[in-house]
Amino acid sequence: MKSCIYPARQSQRGFSLIEVLVAVLILGIGLLGAAALQLLSLQNINNAELRTQASLFAQELSELARTAGSPTEFELSSGGTDDCEDLNPDQFKSWCNAMGETLPGATFSSEWDGGSRDFITTITWPERMMFLEATDNNEAGEGTSSYTLVTRFPQ
Repeated sequence: MKSCIYPARQSQRGFSLIEVLVAVLILGIGLLGAAALQLLSLQNINNAELRTQASLFAQELSELARTAGSPTEFELSSGGTDDCEDLNPDQFKSWCNAMGETLPGATFSSEWDGGSRDFITTITWPERMMFLEATDNNEAGEGTSSYTLVTRFPQ
């Protein structure tokens, strides 16, 4: 038996320029999506590190208050890392300066409730957040996060 081989028609000899351009466009969109995902991942890693640092500083302030003669020495209704020099005692000032190096622009408050023997520490810091729209106070992508720690001291 003879096998018949039909010659390819001239219009079917390979990819057309339009097909190649569509393939490159789809590949480009996929690569841009992967790059955006990588950027978002790096931003979330940085924000997680800031949250971890804030929780460590809140725990450290609670320990300073617990070991002090009176927790009221570490009580402050509103403070920030920009005005650490005004704080007393020196341990409080050192804590604030260290936090200012790690969480620049952070604010904090600490409160002692003698009745329940709770020491409440709140730390607020600036973060970069993707897809956050601009407000009166912040530009697009700039927000704040907050961490509150309540520590009950023994009798």
